[in-house]
Amino acid sequence: MPSAAPPEPDTAWSAPPPGLTLRAGEIHLWRADLDGSHDDDVERLHRTLAPDERVRAARFVFAPDRRRFTVGRAALRAVLARYLATTPDAVALGRTPEGRPTLVGAQAGALAFSVSRSAGLAVCAVTSGRAIGVDVEHIVRGIAADVTHEGVLSPDEIAALRALAPAARDRAFFVVWTRKEAYAKARGLGLALPFDGFSVSADPAAPGLLAAIDDDPARWTLRDVNVAAGYASALAVEGRLERLLTWSWTTDLSAR
Repeated sequence: MPSAAPPEPDTAWSAPPPGLTLRAGEIHLWRADLDGSHDDDVERLHRTLAPDERVRAARFVFAPDRRRFTVGRAALRAVLARYLATTPDAVALGRTPEGRPTLVGAQAGALAFSVSRSAGLAVCAVTSGRAIGVDVEHIVRGIAADVTHEGVLSPDEIAALRALAPAARDRAFFVVWTRKEAYAKARGLGLALPFDGFSVSADPAAPGLLAAIDDDPARWTLRDVNVAAGYASALAVEGRLERLLTWSWTTDLSAR
């Protein structure tokens, strides 16, 4: 049965070693600052994107949003390229019917990964041979004032949040939400999975899947991750989380 309280990360957020490899059983979690790149770096990163990604970037009306998408997508390509022994522009990315990024062509199935982006931060979880999901959310105050929206939370989760003092609900809501999103992504369904059909723990000290209509909670491990002040983040992985390594991506790493 997966552990309800996996061990702490083996490292703090730091730059990866030049010869980084993904070993059996490991999960690598990457964090990327989407707002810290210079204009020259953003232009260079833009050139690593595929034509369809450049089109998607151009659709953003506001320049900060366009920059964040560009940097986030380039970071994903750079991270995956390290494990695939290729260049960022040669990573073959497509999307599942649910809209989730996935490797296609000859690279299909080479890695299991999940990516999430919120405000000025992106995270990417990488492993092999098992399902994985990650989510990050910028905490917005006041969003949990009404936690009874149908289809968003399960009855048990709503009851757990209502039992908290109002001042504690915002953080608790995003803790619950990121755990749910991470699990839904690990299932490969994202928002296509009915969010009121499964329950996660609202206890900040005990992340876990409590109940699911069509799944066995015992086959999943959920883990909260401290990525940055003002954010909530969670990781869901099939099986036991035995070793988690955390890395910081910077623009210079895309050139390696």
